[in-house]
Amino acid sequence: MWVRSLFWVVRNVGGDRVECIIFVKFCSNTSSSGRSLLIYAANDTPCKLLMSKTVDRVVWVNAHPHTLATRLALQNDWTVVTGSRLAARAIAARSPQTLRQLAVAHLGRPWPNCRVASGLEALRCLRAVLGETLRPKDRFGTAKVWLPAVRDLLQSGPQLPLLRTDEVRSLRIRQLLAVAHAFQQTLHDQQLIDESELYWRTLDLPPTPKPLLIYGYFQPRRDELAWLDAIAGPGSALILPQPDHPCFADVRQSVDWLQHQGWTVQCDSAAPQTCGDQLSLQFLTAAASPPAAVQAHHYDHREAEIRGVLTQVKTLLNQQVPARSIVLIARDETAYGPQLLDVAWEYQIPVRALYQIPLLSTRLGTWLKMLIEVLVAGFPFEQTAQLLSHPLCSNPDREFWAIVRQEHPQGFAAWQAIATAHLDLDLQPLGRVNQARRRDTWVDWWKDCLHRFNLYQRANRWPRDILAVNALRQHLAALANNAEAEILTWADFRQELLDLLESLTVPAQPGRGGVELHGPQAVLGARYRYGFVLGMAEGLFPAPIQPDPVVDFFDRRTLEDYGVQLPSAAALARQEALYFYGMVQTVTERVSFSYAIRQDKDEQLPSPYLQQLNLKTTEPPPKAIASPEEERRHRLQSAAVDTNDPVLGLARHAWAVELRRESEAAADEYDGAIALPFDRPDWHFSVTQLTQLGQCPFKWFAHKLLNLSPPQEPEDDLSASLCGRLHHKTLELLITHHQTHPDQDLTDPALIDRTYTEAEQALTLPALPAWEHQRPEQLATLALVLKNSSFLPAKAEPIALEQRFTGEWHGLQVSGQVDRIDRTPNGLVLIDYKTGTKPPKGIKNQQGQAAIDLQIPLYREVIATLYPGETVIDAYYYSLKDCNPIGSEKSRLKQLTPKMQAELQAAIERCKTHLTTGNYPVQPDVKGEACNYCDYQSLCRQGDRLRRKAQGEHHATH
Repeated sequence: MWVRSLFWVVRNVGGDRVECIIFVKFCSNTSSSGRSLLIYAANDTPCKLLMSKTVDRVVWVNAHPHTLATRLALQNDWTVVTGSRLAARAIAARSPQTLRQLAVAHLGRPWPNCRVASGLEALRCLRAVLGETLRPKDRFGTAKVWLPAVRDLLQSGPQLPLLRTDEVRSLRIRQLLAVAHAFQQTLHDQQLIDESELYWRTLDLPPTPKPLLIYGYFQPRRDELAWLDAIAGPGSALILPQPDHPCFADVRQSVDWLQHQGWTVQCDSAAPQTCGDQLSLQFLTAAASPPAAVQAHHYDHREAEIRGVLTQVKTLLNQQVPARSIVLIARDETAYGPQLLDVAWEYQIPVRALYQIPLLSTRLGTWLKMLIEVLVAGFPFEQTAQLLSHPLCSNPDREFWAIVRQEHPQGFAAWQAIATAHLDLDLQPLGRVNQARRRDTWVDWWKDCLHRFNLYQRANRWPRDILAVNALRQHLAALANNAEAEILTWADFRQELLDLLESLTVPAQPGRGGVELHGPQAVLGARYRYGFVLGMAEGLFPAPIQPDPVVDFFDRRTLEDYGVQLPSAAALARQEALYFYGMVQTVTERVSFSYAIRQDKDEQLPSPYLQQLNLKTTEPPPKAIASPEEERRHRLQSAAVDTNDPVLGLARHAWAVELRRESEAAADEYDGAIALPFDRPDWHFSVTQLTQLGQCPFKWFAHKLLNLSPPQEPEDDLSASLCGRLHHKTLELLITHHQTHPDQDLTDPALIDRTYTEAEQALTLPALPAWEHQRPEQLATLALVLKNSSFLPAKAEPIALEQRFTGEWHGLQVSGQVDRIDRTPNGLVLIDYKTGTKPPKGIKNQQGQAAIDLQIPLYREVIATLYPGETVIDAYYYSLKDCNPIGSEKSRLKQLTPKMQAELQAAIERCKTHLTTGNYPVQPDVKGEACNYCDYQSLCRQGDRLRRKAQGEHHATH
């Protein structure tokens, strides 16, 4: 016998309060299936029996379940069963359990040596069944799509209907039933059951009933009801929300079924006590106005919504409100979670996002997926570099990356050599994946890879990845379960690896304490003082009802004819309403709803649930500053100087620079106007430098004065520059050979091939993809050039090849190199090879067009000084592609006209002015020719701001 005393307050008719002590005794009653409840009153007189009643199993239909559950949970003679940890915490339950835990504990009796299949095992089994029944082309993808529908079918009843083929007209339903039967039987043959049929299978041997208090299962499924009815003994109590509303039609059916099983239904119509209780009543009855403690705000965008809500949370925390008394709720936690966690870190608010994310979304999962992609692709440069630079990998230093950029390794052998030499990392096992192995051998190989990269230890820096590593360790063995000797190809095994990474889950932000982020279903039965509901927009809350891709709502109605009850569209909509009803009941003091008016480029409307609550959203109150970063943004434009914040001073300076850069103000030092004259008389300008300076002064400034350049990397394809260098070198070697062996035919294919090989060796040609197919084409191009009479005209004698020169030109020291100089009876001819068909772009003229060629004039004037007594009669560009000089003989200009000479002189003077004044503004030519192959576009930030600068200069001059 168990006795407990407590204070019981009674009011008589006259309103006087009488306080007495009662004793409650539960005694066995052998004459009935229940127990006797004996209640005694005790004052100063001997105890007096007040009530004696047989206790049955009771379904409490209660508008406010939490109050009743808390009171009943004080009775320690029964097992408390809650739907979640939060619900158990709300009613202060001791040693709570879930229906699933009770079912798993009982499973061993009707099914000895049987266990619940893991998600990976179920997926693998369904994949095999689909391969034998439907034989789809994509077994992996089809299994993922079909698994939810198969589980819904197994969950719907204790036995699947056995129907003849001619009884079912729908092909899809016939296929679904056949696959579900085969899937169930295959698991049973392996001593496994699927998660969806757990409750039905435990009922194969009735359990020993015991008194239970069931709370938090506000809309139990059919299988949960059946198990609950079997395990709940006399004296049990099940608490459900009130069913006298259309939203609770499914709850009403559950109550009727339980009543038919012998449960007693008790109604509790207590008045609402908390803000959440009043709001839930408002949701059902659409009363005139919601409680005063309910707020609804709209924000411009999602980040503003998150910042506004977290600012209110931080205010509560600063008022000493415990973090566990505050909850953040979002219908789609995965949409709000990442950004909310980022802002919470900035605000220094401890937030715990306990929704589950697949292992594939963690750092560990991302790296493993990258490794698989690298193995499949055969260690390409870009993907392998990303793999090695991942935080979980070897984290090489700058010297290593400099070597990698120079060598540009492609393929396993190249990466193995560089990793062994510079990282002390042996990649040898990774080079042997394209082979079939036993399943357990593959698992051992995978474990070796994880240890080889020291992945377990590196993941210890992040709590989420620690859990991910532990989950992966525990479940890797499942890949070899019951089929160790099965032979798998690499393709099959890597797909199972990806399936494992997708099926395993970890909390998005694990930890203890803090403000928790949950979905509405997770908080059913919980209790908080303050609640903030985000994403109250149409299409987000309630979530839109989506049909299953395998068994749609029409097929579900068809299945009802065969005794299979699957949730309809209306039932899913009622479920959403129940989630919202239970969610608002969890908050006792204040509820705040919010949504973003715009999401990306789409406009959003408020949720229909807000209209059902008679709530109109308003502008949020002025936002308080909630982080040092926000304070800096607020004080950025103020004149006050804070010496205690060194970051703010630097931020003000950067802010002023950006404002000026984006304004119409003239260019300053951040746009190249450094006002420091270029005083380097020993500096030699090449044609390329002068072209850069004349096309866009900032381009030359960034390259030559700031010494900015992209990392040096070998070319991984036959670019125009590489092709030009190869052709130049080959022609140089061929003509040199011709000068010593004039009788040998230059068009001899063997000679061209041999000379081209010498050029490749001289230039240290990198490994190029498909070069063996491109090389014959390049040899053919050169053969066509050599066969054309215009390449080496009669009576023209090459006297210099790749002739280097230095000199003075228009007051500038210049240097360069002429590809070829021919001596003819009339004088010297200068030739510059081009792989294209058009002359190079020149420097800017007065109109800003890149139209003034300076290369040929420079060559003519400087080379003439190197050959005194001889006359340069011609200079031209020769197209190796067209096998002709660029431009016809008539159109090719032999000498500059006075007008052209004046334009060239003016352009050179503009270049010299930039040097003498130290002014190198971002001023590309009007067509942007200078920007086509520029490495500094992210630095100069060309675009609309240049137009504003030009407008400012125009206003200043006028």
